[in-house]
Amino acid sequence: MKNTSKVIVLLLALTIGSFFRTNAQVQIVTATAATEPMTTLTREQMQKDFVVLKSTLEQLHPGLYKYNTQAQMQENFAALAKKIDVNSMEIKQFYVLLAEFVNKIRCGHTFLNPLNLSEETTAKLFANNNLPFYFKVIDKSIFITHNLSEVAAIKAGDEIVEIDGIKSQNIVNQLIMVSRSDGNSAMGKKMSNLSLIPEEDYGYALFDIFFPFYFGESTNRKVTIKHFGGKTATYEVACVKQQDRSKKYETKFGKIPTDKETWTYTKPTAQTAVLKFGTFAFWNSKFDYKTYLDSVFTLIGADKAIKNLVVDLRGNEGGSGDIRNEILSYLTSKTLQYESTSKICYRYLSIPDSIKKNLTTWDRSFAAPKNAADFTLNELGLYEKKATAKEDLIQPKAKSFKGKIFLLTNAANSSATFSFAWTFQYNKLGIMAGETTGGTKQGLNGGEMFFLNLPNSAIEIDLPLIYHYQKNMPDEGVKPEKEVKISQKDIAEGKDAVMDYVLKKLVVK
Repeated sequence: MKNTSKVIVLLLALTIGSFFRTNAQVQIVTATAATEPMTTLTREQMQKDFVVLKSTLEQLHPGLYKYNTQAQMQENFAALAKKIDVNSMEIKQFYVLLAEFVNKIRCGHTFLNPLNLSEETTAKLFANNNLPFYFKVIDKSIFITHNLSEVAAIKAGDEIVEIDGIKSQNIVNQLIMVSRSDGNSAMGKKMSNLSLIPEEDYGYALFDIFFPFYFGESTNRKVTIKHFGGKTATYEVACVKQQDRSKKYETKFGKIPTDKETWTYTKPTAQTAVLKFGTFAFWNSKFDYKTYLDSVFTLIGADKAIKNLVVDLRGNEGGSGDIRNEILSYLTSKTLQYESTSKICYRYLSIPDSIKKNLTTWDRSFAAPKNAADFTLNELGLYEKKATAKEDLIQPKAKSFKGKIFLLTNAANSSATFSFAWTFQYNKLGIMAGETTGGTKQGLNGGEMFFLNLPNSAIEIDLPLIYHYQKNMPDEGVKPEKEVKISQKDIAEGKDAVMDYVLKKLVVK
């Protein structure tokens, strides 16, 4: 049976969206569960899963033809069908083929979610023998941020140039094939997905999953390191389990913040306050974010010396749209205007029972038939919801900050934090600094989600149901006014180049 206690809920809310991570129970749309997973799949088993996948995507996914024509998607389906037309295949190979296929849809919310698998399937798929490092991928180069191996000579800022004799650039190029993003202009987001930071080491990271799939499993790795400012050397390091790696980090560097701990308030100078929001995802959490925000802005307002506010969203993929709006309401003295009017679009009005049996979700209403009178068929071939009363705009709080505001972003911002950055910039609330966000101004897919459970392999695929259609908008993220790139030197010296730039160049003294 599916272990629903491990499910990550992906939910886009309000105008653009949000990204939820939770361990909450989900409701089952139907009682049918996936069969016991096999380590090897027969041709018949794979073909049956393929039919389920194809039928479900074609009937439900709103963005299936957003970045592919129907002819191109049929070619993609045909190519996948040809690859699985063999007598048998290891489930791991089948998993990789599916991951490469769904990535061609170019939707950041459509992917094989490792945390939505049963324990049995997880055990059959993932070796959990991982590199003993945290690292950042920049322009297809891999730079170590934390060394958790037994080799003391390896330091932060050192570059991994080869793993087991395979050049890092070749590794990155391969893994990009399964790195999710929205649209065609999101290479920064793809690189961000390949990076491994302590705060995201909660399960199976993309690099941990797919590196052994593509390049072989091992309990030890030979890594060729180009030391920062020094020579190149090769070392053999023992692989570690994910849970052991995070424990080693905490022993050496301190506790990894989770949940409400990712929200912090600091004062680097007397004139400047910094609010860090590490996640907008507090699903099933007791954290009262409204009380926290009221309290912290009361403190900031009472401190007459504070002239600058830095809002740091870096590393925050998204979460609740309500949280997004609540924070923005403290950053404005005027009613905020939305950057674009999105249209809610579905590919379906009702779902056949033959499809429902393979779907789970947290809200049964997603599977209910829709009233045809509420929709019109638009130029995309989607059912577009007819205009209703104007959506509530974000109103300023009485305690909203009146000084100079800076917003720090990076490529990880791709859902609710992408829309946060867009609204912030559109309304000229302050200065953005850092990296261009992920996401796309053409609109994200989400709002409601199904979890597609393939009946033979027991592999799960997250499936968004709503396309937030933004007509005549460019396929791009939100670009900051002050672009600051992270360098190898910054990593080696433990510097936060973006924060340093803002504090030294932009804030009012």
